[in-house]
Amino acid sequence: MTSTTPADEIFAAYDDLTVPSEFANYDDLKYPDTIVHLETWKRKAYVLLSSLRDDLRAREVLDSRTQAKVTWYVAGFDGEDPWVLEDTRELARDILSSFITPTSDTLERVLCDFVKPVFQSNPHPLLNAETGRKLPRPAGGPLGHLDYLEGQEWKAYPALSNVLSWCISHTDSRSVEKLWHLYIPPVMTFLDDHQAQYKLRGVRLASLLLLVAPPDLLRRTGIDTLLFNSFKTCLSFLHNPETPDLIRAAVTASVQLTELTTVPASSTRFDQLCSVLGDSIIGNIWVYASREPGTLQASVDVIPAVVRALGIGAARYLKALIPQLTFPLVPAPEKESSFSYQLSSVRALQAVMKACAPRIYKWRGMVLEAVLKCWTDLADSDEVNGCAELKSELRSTCLILKTETVCEPVASEVEAEYLRIRELNVALFGPLLQPSASMEVSA
Repeated sequence: MTSTTPADEIFAAYDDLTVPSEFANYDDLKYPDTIVHLETWKRKAYVLLSSLRDDLRAREVLDSRTQAKVTWYVAGFDGEDPWVLEDTRELARDILSSFITPTSDTLERVLCDFVKPVFQSNPHPLLNAETGRKLPRPAGGPLGHLDYLEGQEWKAYPALSNVLSWCISHTDSRSVEKLWHLYIPPVMTFLDDHQAQYKLRGVRLASLLLLVAPPDLLRRTGIDTLLFNSFKTCLSFLHNPETPDLIRAAVTASVQLTELTTVPASSTRFDQLCSVLGDSIIGNIWVYASREPGTLQASVDVIPAVVRALGIGAARYLKALIPQLTFPLVPAPEKESSFSYQLSSVRALQAVMKACAPRIYKWRGMVLEAVLKCWTDLADSDEVNGCAELKSELRSTCLILKTETVCEPVASEVEAEYLRIRELNVALFGPLLQPSASMEVSA
């Protein structure tokens, strides 16, 4: 006769809380009956979670095994996903905060008992699954990655990334090394998948892990190298619905990892940041996704973070950066740039001007021409939908351009140029080239 435990008893009626595998491809579903079934399940899940909360309230103490099982079932609803109703998400968070004590022992049980078994049939070829360390050579030889992509049973568990995210978010820097071998294999499996949607989840999980992972642990296990290479691979997935979000997440994570694991002003840090900006953004995204405005805007959104980290080192890319960032500002019949794209471009341009201040004076003509043309084009636009905000950023750009630190060799010439332009049409250019005294822009 099989003995039962408190965890078994409490969950005997809640097996239906397991998220159906069909949600993994929810956006591609074509059969109405399946969609109706899943929508019904979503409402039923809320009812089941409500009952579970009532059952948990009736128990004074939950042992670690029960807490682990609660986490496995409930944490999957803590996210923005097609199987999660807003009320269900709030209910799940209430259960987790009220009944779960996320100690390292509880987290270890969640990972060992529920997460690890899901990935055992697809071991990552570059990892030692028992230690979380990088292998000296790929398991299975040069074609080992093909075996790794077979089956992929873990994709039948759509809520996995939410469970991992919750666990990582409740791990501190003291316990992360103990759990390292349980976190790294699933995170790298998501990150190195061949589908962009799973790569995006992997980047987000890795970013959470970097918040608590000590730099020495990343370097000692070789995971710093694996992560950086994987982030760079993410930036080659250019024609997917997830591409803009993937670019923003992967570039941000790459900068985060580089600053965490390299020495300031070192050649290693410089080389890694140049790889992100020069190879991935300029040499790849801007070349092969030039007709995809959403992808281009995403790449421009992350320019400030990269050039701030590179500093004056970004000056080597000015021949590519300045034309690309001023191009959306210049109106033309054959192109139409959204206010949001223009805003992103202006803000990125400002970051480049500040980071590369000693070299910007050579580019002042191109920058000023683009700003003036954009301003003129906006003159008759309504002060809605981002127009006012864009005008404010254009003023800031002109103010930055005439600061001594940015155009020091020709500061007087720039001021004279501003004066001549204002005299051409005071009503039009006066508000642009005469910012209010209260506006402060640090160069």
